Amino acid sequence: MKQILKTSVALTLCLTTLCLGLACPGLIPAAQATEGGQTNWASGVQTIYPALTPPQGQTFWQDYFVVNPNGAYSSTSKKSAVPGFRATAIANAARLFHSWNGQFLGATISSSAILAINSLTLRAGGRGGTAFGANWLYVAPLYLSWHTPTVHVYLGEGAFLPIGAFSKTDLVNESTHVFAFNQEAALTWIPTKRFDVSAEGELQINSKNGATDYKSGNVINIDFGANYMIAPALPQLRLGLNGFVTSQFTNDVQNGHRVGDGNRLSKFALGPQLIWFFKPPYAVALKWQHEMGVQNSTRGDRYWLQFQIPL
Repeated sequence: MKQILKTSVALTLCLTTLCLGLACPGLIPAAQATEGGQTNWASGVQTIYPALTPPQGQTFWQDYFVVNPNGAYSSTSKKSAVPGFRATAIANAARLFHSWNGQFLGATISSSAILAINSLTLRAGGRGGTAFGANWLYVAPLYLSWHTPTVHVYLGEGAFLPIGAFSKTDLVNESTHVFAFNQEAALTWIPTKRFDVSAEGELQINSKNGATDYKSGNVINIDFGANYMIAPALPQLRLGLNGFVTSQFTNDVQNGHRVGDGNRLSKFALGPQLIWFFKPPYAVALKWQHEMGVQNSTRGDRYWLQFQIPL
């Protein structure tokens, strides 16, 4: 996820989220990076305090809503590879995040589950389609996190379980139809009350799409963000920068053969973010990410609304 659309495999739009994994809309041309140029994990979702976990015995609801309009599909040459391409994904990922009582090796023990739902539209090559429904369930049974007053670190692993409908003959699908294993590692550093910086890395290992005999290459993604309290008289407000870097490091394979030159996905994004704390841990955030350096994927912008409340 050149200009001639592949007819034996459907064009696909899908959601990606915070831990989400939100996958964004994608399209399957004659050659692509990851199937449809997309991933289950939503690049750019974990830019705000990703290593902070609920206190022991507590549960947080974290919600990630994203609108992702795309005006082009870029091939390896970085030029628009599909004439008349327009795609929009509107997605929501709802996460239940719980920390258990007790510790292991000094670490807090947490678990998480995320349900991602899409609304997708696509026009390309004179064709169009829409889809709405569940994409996947992300289950992360074990996070281990270590916390000091200024440094927070966590490690976790999970799996994307595709639950939405998929047909290789449909122009647009609800789901990627791909099971994937995901490894997470996050760091949040808060050296002062006014400044913080965070990053989270994810390694996604994809299985084969049995409907299309297409195995997308594996992907590494890094989300990052930095925030600053600009006015001590208004401590609830943080302004900052956020973004992501996504890179596919193994080739796509279909019917046992490498697809084209490997069709590896690559993109990065940067933009502002705003966080408002009503009363910690109650918080809401707005973010914008402009995608750049795109190869073999959709190219556009991501507009996020995120919130967190304790249950």
